[in-house]
Amino acid sequence: MQDPNVLLTILSSMAQKPEIKFDKLFQKLYNRNLWVMAYEEIAANPGNMTPGVDGETIDGMSLELIDQIIAELKASRYKPTPVRRTYREKPNGGQRPIGIPSRQDKLLQTVVRFILEAIYEPTFSDASHGFRSERSCHTALEQVKRQVGIRWWVEGDIKGFFDNVDHDILISILSKRIQDKRFLHLIGQFLKAGYVENWEFHKTYTGTPQGSNLSPILANIYLNELDQMMKQKIASFNKGKTRQRNPDYMRLKGRKGYAKKKARQTGDWTEHKQLQKQLLTTSSADPQDPNYRRMFYVRYADDFLIGIIGSKQDAQDTKTWLKEYLRDELHLELSDQKTLITHAQKRVRFLGYDIKRWRNDRIRRYKTSQGIVTRRTTAYQLTLLMPRDKVIEFAKSYGNPNKWHGERRTRLIHLSELEILMTYNAEIRGFLNFYALADNLTSVASNLLWMTTSSFFRTIAAKRQSTLKKVAASMKHGPSRYVITTTNAKGKTKDHILISSTKYIHRQPIRYQHVDQIPNTWVFRSHSELGLRLLAQECEWCGAKDSPIEVHHVRKLKDLDGKAVWEKEMLSRRRKTMVLCRTCHRKLHAGTLTEANKKKS
Repeated sequence: MQDPNVLLTILSSMAQKPEIKFDKLFQKLYNRNLWVMAYEEIAANPGNMTPGVDGETIDGMSLELIDQIIAELKASRYKPTPVRRTYREKPNGGQRPIGIPSRQDKLLQTVVRFILEAIYEPTFSDASHGFRSERSCHTALEQVKRQVGIRWWVEGDIKGFFDNVDHDILISILSKRIQDKRFLHLIGQFLKAGYVENWEFHKTYTGTPQGSNLSPILANIYLNELDQMMKQKIASFNKGKTRQRNPDYMRLKGRKGYAKKKARQTGDWTEHKQLQKQLLTTSSADPQDPNYRRMFYVRYADDFLIGIIGSKQDAQDTKTWLKEYLRDELHLELSDQKTLITHAQKRVRFLGYDIKRWRNDRIRRYKTSQGIVTRRTTAYQLTLLMPRDKVIEFAKSYGNPNKWHGERRTRLIHLSELEILMTYNAEIRGFLNFYALADNLTSVASNLLWMTTSSFFRTIAAKRQSTLKKVAASMKHGPSRYVITTTNAKGKTKDHILISSTKYIHRQPIRYQHVDQIPNTWVFRSHSELGLRLLAQECEWCGAKDSPIEVHHVRKLKDLDGKAVWEKEMLSRRRKTMVLCRTCHRKLHAGTLTEANKKKS
C-alpha cells in the first residue's frame, strides 16, 4: 500500500505542470493509510463528538469501519447522508447555518480534501489566504500593509457566498484538471446530499454546507477563478514604470543647489534652510500623474480588498467590472451595501482591523560618508488599527468601558482562584493576539488591561469576601506582577502570572519574510501517536489482539470526574482517546469495565 505522504507529494508535484490532467483519483480513496491520516487530523476536534443525522459520533472508530467504507466505495454503493443543520451566533448578530455531517462522511470528506489540496494548492494565487496551510488573516493583513501609495479602496463582499455556489459551475471548474468522472460524481453527491432540520429533509440545489470538511477547499477552488481573473485585470490596469517628476520639486531642488553655493561664499544659510524645509514638504513625483496606475488585490475566503493607485473613476469602473464578472461567470452577487469605494485617508474595515493611510512624513537626520543627510522616510504608508467598536464590545464583559472601570464577574466566583486567573488570561491573550499586528495595540491595551485587572481583583475579592487593595497586595510580586503560586505533589512550586501590563504582551506577527507560494506540507505529515496506536490493533485495557479494535473518545478531559477506573487512566495519561477491543468498549459504556481484567504494564 502506497505511503500517503508519497502519494500526496507526487500529486502536488504533478499539479505544478498545468498541462497534466488527473485521472484514476477515485482509486486513491482505497488507501487505508490515507484514511488513518484523515482520522488523526479530525480526532482531536471536540466537534466530532456531536452526532450527525445517524446519531453516531467519532467514538468507536475502528479500522473495520474504514475497511467497510472502502468496500462500499469499490462497489459504488457509498451514498453520503444528509447533514444535520444547526445554527451558530454571528459576532455581528444573526445566525449562521452549520451542517454536521455523519461520521463516515467526515472521514471521506477529509480524504478527498487531502487529494484536492495536493492538486490545487500549487495553483492557487499568492493573493489568497483563507483556509490554506501557512496562511491566515495575519498573512493577508501583512500583505496589505506592505502596499504604499494606495489612493482608493474597493471593499469586496459577496452576498451569501457559501449558500450560492453554483454546483454545475464548480464541477466544470474541477473538470478542467480532474477527468475522473467517479471522483467528480462523489463530490457532486456531497454537494447535493441535502440537510435535515427539525426532522425534515431539504434538498440542496446550490451552495456548500458550512461546517463540512470539504467546504473550504471547494470555496477556494471556486474563487480561484476570480483570483486568476484579477491577476489578468491587474496586468492590464497597471501602467507606467514610475511617476513623472514633480516640476515644483525639481524647481525647488535647483534653487536649493544655487542657494548652497551662495551660502558657502557669504556664510548666510537662511535661504538654503528655508528651501530645504519646502523641499521636504513637497512631493518629488507628480501624485496626479495620469500615466501611472497600480492595482492591488488580496482575498481571505469570500472577503477581498482591492487597492487602487489612480482616480476615483478607476475604482468605480473596477467595481462595475467586478459585479458583472461575478454575476455572469460565477453566478454570484456582489453586495451593493457592503461593497464600498473608500478614500485611503478614511478607515476601511478588513478582517476585523481598520486600515488607514498614514500621511505624515517622518523626517530624519543621519550620518553618511558624505556628511549629515536629511530625508523623508515614509509617505502614504498604511497603518493597521484596532477598531474602537471591537474594543468596546470586548471591554463590556469586564465593566463600564466609558469610564474604563472594571467590575466583578459573579459567574466566575464558583471557580477556584487559579481557574479565574487562567480564564482572564485566556480571554485577554486571545483578543490581544488577534490584534498583534495593530500599530495602536500598546496604547489601547494599556487601558484595556487596567480594566481587566481591576475586574479580576474585584472578582477575587468577592470570592474571598475581602477588598480589592488587600487582594492586590497579597498577589503582588514586584512591579505590575501579580501571581498565584501552586505546589504540585512533588513539592515543586509554579507561579501563574496575571496578564496585567503591556510588558506581558508578546507581539507575534508573521515571522517569515515571504509566504511560500507552493506550501509543501505533505512531507511533514506522519502518523501521530493515535494513528500508531490504532494500527497496532491491541486493546490498551486487556491487551487483546484477536478482537476488533475501536477507539473511545471523550469531548474534553475536564468532563471526566475520575471516579471510574478507566477515567483515572485517561486523566493520568492526559489523553482524550483510549484504544479498546469491542468487548472492553461495550463494558465501558455499560459501566462494568473493571480493573480485574486490565493487562499488566
